[in-house]
Amino acid sequence: MKSLKQVNHHLQFLSNPSKPFAIYPFARQFCASSSSSEIEKSKNSELSLTQQELTKINLLIPRLCLSDHLTTAIHLTTTSLLTNPPQKSISFSILIHFLTSQPDMAKSMSFLTILRHTPQVHCHLTPITTMLITSYVKKRRPKEALKVYQWMQRPGSPCKVERIVYEVLVNRFCGFGLVLEGLRILKDMVAVGFVPKNGLRRTVYRSLLREARVGKAVELNEALYGCFEDDNGEGVKKVRELLDSIIGNWTE
Repeated sequence: MKSLKQVNHHLQFLSNPSKPFAIYPFARQFCASSSSSEIEKSKNSELSLTQQELTKINLLIPRLCLSDHLTTAIHLTTTSLLTNPPQKSISFSILIHFLTSQPDMAKSMSFLTILRHTPQVHCHLTPITTMLITSYVKKRRPKEALKVYQWMQRPGSPCKVERIVYEVLVNRFCGFGLVLEGLRILKDMVAVGFVPKNGLRRTVYRSLLREARVGKAVELNEALYGCFEDDNGEGVKKVRELLDSIIGNWTE
């Protein structure tokens, strides 16, 4: 893997406005270290990036995205993460925005696959997948958000699905009229011990009413409300059984 001196040498041009902005050659050289053999070598290395280098990388990633070098931006991000930077020291927001703006999910899934097969960066997978899901639903692309969620749920996945992911998906799926999918995710949410808060509970209730499932709406709403005062787990069990019944009897 390139030494930090070499990396710093390649980053120098960002601080020199008099030089032309040759994005692709620089990034290609920097990202060459992301090959599988070099990743293996990095396990025993003690490389780290300085704050100045991190700042320059955070400036470069948006420029790569804006210049239609999204694949290079992905590899630059992955290579940077191999140096074990502090959490939140590398900004993913611009990259995520451009990934979720693509007409298909090829680059998003490629990014996730690279991260999945690079154990050193697994600690960053949960925030990245969370941002992808949130960005997709904001762009009204629920199917893509669901695909990322299902990717997170695969056996052996290093991702942890956080409460916010369940809440965003259930809320938005119900809002999009995809109530059945919302209920399935709600079932997953309850199964891991997250009880919906009042706002989300009311969203589910209103969604079932719009589907003319008044009886089930009332029954589920009462069961969810009862979970807050449940000390022995019976309330959660009742909610799961009720959701199983609603989902099993659902007709599109």
